[in-house]
Amino acid sequence: MGDSKTKSLLGGSSRSRVAGLCLVVIDGPDRGLRKQLEPGTSVIGTRADCDLVLSDPTVSRRHSSIELLPTTARVRDLGSKNGTLYLGGRLESVELPIGAVIQVGESHLALLPVAQPRNAVSHRTELEGMVGASVAMRRLYAQIERVAPTDTSVLVYGETGTGKELVAHAMHAHSTRAGGPFRVFNCGSVQRELLQSALFGHVRGSFTGAIRDVAGAFEAADGGTLFLDEVGELPIELQPSFLRVLETRAFQRVGENTPRRSDFRLVCATHQDLEAKVARGEFREDLFYRLAVFVLQVPPLRERPDDIALLAEHFAKEHGAPLPVPTAALRGQPWPGNVRELRNTVERAAVVGWGEALPPTASPAEVETPAVDYTNGRAQAIKRFERDYLKALLARHQGSTSSAAREAGLARSYFYRLLEAHGLTPKGRKRD
Repeated sequence: MGDSKTKSLLGGSSRSRVAGLCLVVIDGPDRGLRKQLEPGTSVIGTRADCDLVLSDPTVSRRHSSIELLPTTARVRDLGSKNGTLYLGGRLESVELPIGAVIQVGESHLALLPVAQPRNAVSHRTELEGMVGASVAMRRLYAQIERVAPTDTSVLVYGETGTGKELVAHAMHAHSTRAGGPFRVFNCGSVQRELLQSALFGHVRGSFTGAIRDVAGAFEAADGGTLFLDEVGELPIELQPSFLRVLETRAFQRVGENTPRRSDFRLVCATHQDLEAKVARGEFREDLFYRLAVFVLQVPPLRERPDDIALLAEHFAKEHGAPLPVPTAALRGQPWPGNVRELRNTVERAAVVGWGEALPPTASPAEVETPAVDYTNGRAQAIKRFERDYLKALLARHQGSTSSAAREAGLARSYFYRLLEAHGLTPKGRKRD
């Protein structure tokens, strides 16, 4: 960007409207300071009459101004001594997306939407393939209904198997982009050295094996939604380029000098704690705020036990042979693989019956009550179940971790971590 005057960094048209803006100091002497801006133009500086007053000595008395527009924010430098920076370059006046991070002096400020109440409950019991009548799920439906019509970036948290991709698809289906493409890209399934090519695309001859021009995920999602799964696996060295694409919607294919543009809505998902990765220096803080403009949490199955029988009946009907659902037996399982594991169990039950499909459990007379508190006792019981389940699964698949993970309905990476945690990694074998 350099020192040039920049009028706009936004590619395409934004459809979302911003209800309010909150400035959050994420780095600097006033770290943690928050200020909800009033309608109109707000001023940042050290002078007492500024709307956001900072104690940073490198900030000018009247440093910058921010104007909230219908879908973005306009940031102006007010002739400050040290300048107002965005993506490392000084700006004079620029229109920025919500979630952007600017620098004034030594302080970094995130432009975040005003937090909306999240206790609304939808009347739905199903939404775009998701099934659940529990309060936790109906709250999730309500949040999806509220954010789907916007172009706001969304970060979806949830354990493996909870249905994060279904959440992303629901947001696409209920958005103004529903007629456009819905592209899924899993950052954890592509070799590290091929990630840049897979995201940005490449041209013929740009590297060994590049025999033709190939469009990347950004380009393929033009006019629609890009669902980026396991975003926590995005390498730190690739994150600056990724952030720039999010801010400008402009990119270049590997081996090409011609700039391209793509107008896509981004939805990301992860089972990792991104804020913890930020604290460890493994994930860029400015990228985190750009992704997490709106955050959704998909509840694990153990936190919505009232939905287990409903889900089992739904999956049974999908197989064309409704089964009598043993509700008590199903609710008694820990379901570490969440909804995906339940679906696979019902599929097996449709073939071999519930007796063989469910993991064996001890009768009450055989259960020994551990001399520990409830929480530790439950954790030990789950650990015993996991170990027995994994041993039986490996034996059935003759040690093949790939086929065993498929039957369990778990991601291979998560399945292998479970094996390592229980000391069951096949000796002398690599992951297959």
